[in-house]
Amino acid sequence: MKKTSLRNRLIRVFILTSMLPIIILGVFSYISMSVTLSRNTGMMSKRSLKQLDNNLNISIEAYEDVLYQLYTDDNMVKWVFQIDEGTNEAVAVNQMRRFMSSLLYTKDYIRAVSVITPGGEFVTYEQMAPTTYKSSWMDNFSKTQDELYMDISCDNDVHVYPTEFGTNFAKRDYYLFHLAHRIIDYKSLTRDCGVVIISVDEDFLKEICLSTSDDTGIFNFIVDDKGKIVTFGDESEVIGTAVTDVSGSDEKRLSDYELFLHKNYPQLAKEAAVFLMRDDKLSWDVVNVTSLSELTRLQRRQLFLIAVVGVFVMVVVVLISTGLSANLVKSVHYVTGKMKQARNGDLSVRAEKDKAMPAEIETIADAFNDMMKKLNVALKNQQEAQIAALEAQINPHFLYNTLDTINWMAIDKDEYDISNAISALANILRYAIVNSNGEVTIRDEMEWLRKYIYLQQYRVKNSFSYSAFVEPDAQNAIVHKLLLQPFIENAIKHGFTPEQEDAQLKIYVCCSDKSLEITIEDNGKGMEPKIVEKINKRDFETLKGSTNIGISNVVTRLEMYYGKDGKMRAVSDMEKGSRIVIDIPLKKKTD
Repeated sequence: MKKTSLRNRLIRVFILTSMLPIIILGVFSYISMSVTLSRNTGMMSKRSLKQLDNNLNISIEAYEDVLYQLYTDDNMVKWVFQIDEGTNEAVAVNQMRRFMSSLLYTKDYIRAVSVITPGGEFVTYEQMAPTTYKSSWMDNFSKTQDELYMDISCDNDVHVYPTEFGTNFAKRDYYLFHLAHRIIDYKSLTRDCGVVIISVDEDFLKEICLSTSDDTGIFNFIVDDKGKIVTFGDESEVIGTAVTDVSGSDEKRLSDYELFLHKNYPQLAKEAAVFLMRDDKLSWDVVNVTSLSELTRLQRRQLFLIAVVGVFVMVVVVLISTGLSANLVKSVHYVTGKMKQARNGDLSVRAEKDKAMPAEIETIADAFNDMMKKLNVALKNQQEAQIAALEAQINPHFLYNTLDTINWMAIDKDEYDISNAISALANILRYAIVNSNGEVTIRDEMEWLRKYIYLQQYRVKNSFSYSAFVEPDAQNAIVHKLLLQPFIENAIKHGFTPEQEDAQLKIYVCCSDKSLEITIEDNGKGMEPKIVEKINKRDFETLKGSTNIGISNVVTRLEMYYGKDGKMRAVSDMEKGSRIVIDIPLKKKTD
């Protein structure tokens, strides 16, 4: 794989260090602007809802004033009882309808004024039928005439009935909501004098919803106290559709409105936020749908500006970094070229310095020149050492050949114990001398220890027994040669006493996922606590001159081979023996 050049790496670093603040600032700016716009949109929508709700209540109050003139007029009381009693009925009906017509035209959206007498007579004046005296909406109303009368006459409150389909006249569907009140006779307040009803066109509510809307994508609709739509713009067919349970929380009703919009009007709900205000007087929900397309456009514009600034900065940074790094890259190429010459065998090469070379590269050049000088000296010394090593090889070979001769002499005289001892000694010497710092498997090291302990047993006339156990998984674990021998020698020489009859030396080797643990244990006389403490604290200064120097050397080798991962600890109990535990990183031989 081709590696990236220093120049390209420097350019990437410069771009990263310059672009990172811009990206962070851009992201922060984008998030801040989004939050601000969203918050402002929410505030504006809530103000719009508040204004719409105020307009709705003020406008309805104006129609209630017309209703008030109807239900408090003394003539209305007189006409109602004349109609029920049948005295001058035609005249009373005519006068009542003339009074109704005079008030009907005071407001633009009143489509009918109706009176129900206690006797059940229905008198009306309306604009939605060929004849103004016949009701066109009562037959389509959700309540019967008697139910309506009982509902209105039971108290002295203004009753507001949400929008319902009224009638069809002149190829137009009329949707009406109604304001009603019982007629009051101030001479006898409890007297049943009938009820009066004003029927108002749904266009009145539509106009109020549009009064706070504009071309920025704001849409309003109203839901009554039963969760049914009262007005929904030009979509009259959804009037009366139940969309929520008004007994639910604001969050639940808002969720229902969003679901209704997404299901039935996905274009309206796309990129839009829905807000809700409850009218406590009417118990109606006023719902605002605000398009977020403008907000999205501003966010995209912000992202575009960030991208443009980022590209511009990147181009400038590339140009600047290329100019600034030219001398550095040139100097690095020069020094690496000299290094390649040295790698190819030219050990006389040197890196010359110049004024354009950066100080750091000068330091590298000085170090390279010094290294090449020292390398030449080292090569000369190595040649001399190789010659000395060849000369020194004569001595080990002479020793092996001599031991082999003695071995055959012992065999000729049937001294097989001596022959076995000499053979074991030769193998031990060969194993110890050849690549003495090399790595071997636990299996090979334990085989060498077996021969070494055999010689020790032969020397002390089998005064101790030896056993070893190696877990199968640890057989191929790798250790350095002669790592355990000083501990074995120390246990045999200093652990056992001449009079001890059951002397035992044991070795256990086991491994875990990451470490190899070797335990050397004897049942001899043990070590003094102060010696154990010094060994565990690595305080070998006061132990020098004794056989514990071997342990010190092993600890030093552990630190050289494994660093802090190589550990050794001693445990001893006087008169019960000693135990040495070595813990090193697990490394296995691979085929």
